[in-house]
Amino acid sequence: MDDTRVVPQRCGIDCDAALHKPRNTGEALRCMRKELEVFYGANDNRAIFLRAYHVMTTQVNAAVHGGNVDFEAPIFFDPGWVDRLAGRFARLYFQSLQKPVCDAWARAYTQASNSGSSVLQNMLLGINAHINFDLALGIHEVLQEEGDMEDPELMARRKFDHDQMNNVLMRCNPKIQEVLAREFGGGARLFSGLFGMLDELLTVAGLRYYRDRVWCNTLGLLSARTPEEHAKVRLRLNWESLQTAEFLIEGSWLNEAVFLFDRALRRRSIKGRFQPDADRDVRAGGRVGHQLQRAF
Repeated sequence: MDDTRVVPQRCGIDCDAALHKPRNTGEALRCMRKELEVFYGANDNRAIFLRAYHVMTTQVNAAVHGGNVDFEAPIFFDPGWVDRLAGRFARLYFQSLQKPVCDAWARAYTQASNSGSSVLQNMLLGINAHINFDLALGIHEVLQEEGDMEDPELMARRKFDHDQMNNVLMRCNPKIQEVLAREFGGGARLFSGLFGMLDELLTVAGLRYYRDRVWCNTLGLLSARTPEEHAKVRLRLNWESLQTAEFLIEGSWLNEAVFLFDRALRRRSIKGRFQPDADRDVRAGGRVGHQLQRAF
């Protein structure tokens, strides 16, 4: 089964003209595709992160449902929970498009407004804000709504599925590089070739570290007893995600050198370059899938 053909003409049934409200990966992919068509048509750099996010969500959809080239069967204890969580997570992203909900998103969108900004930098700024600020809030909302925190065994199962997602996401890295290079240009594939396994090892380590932090922050939100304590956790989420955003924008000379080179190789226009149907020809996995984490 092909894992990229989730593209009917309408978004989720709860969506309206002002805001996408997906409930699962299938609806999230339709909402993303609709927004991406707008971004590409307007030559909007916000397309960069969303395009990478679209690739990730396609792989999550494949892992949830199984029966495809990358995942023969669902790999989660509760695929339905992962599907619902991914829909809620995407909803938080669409909310940020209406108004940045934290400083990290504000910095990411300010950088995206620069027409000549780096493809790699735009992608990393979006990933930082969405994982380090949004994800803990999304998990907390779903756990609270479904009452999962009352059952320690169920919470352990949720943590397993959260960790299993790391294996899905790190297999996306080569596919994201291929898709972004095809549609935006930039130097991601070249850097990957120069550094060999190093960039993939760093990706794996970074994913695991930051997603472990996300689960800790989720527990902080669950343990907050008052609105004031809840606000303290949100303040930490904002502070931590902003530190990473500022490092990506104002960091070392090496950052600047990499992003300068990436900017020099990027396309100046992306109008007409959105080609989601071509994604089926690009397999996930790459060197990570074959050496660091076997295909499921």
